[in-house]
Amino acid sequence: MPLTNSIHLIKTKMKKFLAMAILAIASLGASAEGLYVGGSLGYWHSGDDNTNHLTILPEIGYNLSSNWAVGTTIGYDYTHFCGQGISGNTFQFNPYARYTYFKSSNNLVNLFVDGTVGLGLGWASYEDEDSKTACTWQIGVAPGIAINLTQKFSLVAHIGFLGYKGANHTAETIGYYNEGGLKLDGNDIKLGFYYNF
Repeated sequence: MPLTNSIHLIKTKMKKFLAMAILAIASLGASAEGLYVGGSLGYWHSGDDNTNHLTILPEIGYNLSSNWAVGTTIGYDYTHFCGQGISGNTFQFNPYARYTYFKSSNNLVNLFVDGTVGLGLGWASYEDEDSKTACTWQIGVAPGIAINLTQKFSLVAHIGFLGYKGANHTAETIGYYNEGGLKLDGNDIKLGFYYNF
């Protein structure tokens, strides 16, 4: 199968998968006690390498108990290298198990850690070449904090990562890396929100 056909097939399957995930979230309705939905949205322009980076990361999860939850992030990641004719589109699927190990007495602040695995599939487009398939993967833990503004709304931040992230050669050309260890970087803070049903 030619590479352009396989990339078109990946695009079609990912669009269908995202549409099904959004429909599943919508069908659960407001009566699903223990369910939370939310996510994060980010845009970053780097002047060092003249790069634009956009992430859209919707999230859905379910509280199994007062300390344990399971969920997943299903999102989209776009990178464009201005003036180089290179851009990347990746669809991410990152399921996790969450353990909340601290809650303040008024439940305003929760500290948690997510054990996560992840897979990303997409493509890299080049100005003078055919698109190529990009693949990323990860396994590790990510600490986080939740600020519960009300019973229904929470602001959430993930700070750092301990584990391994991998990428094939195509994914490396659009900004992913093969790296592992402990990363506590102020530039790597991910902010989001949750609505608790």
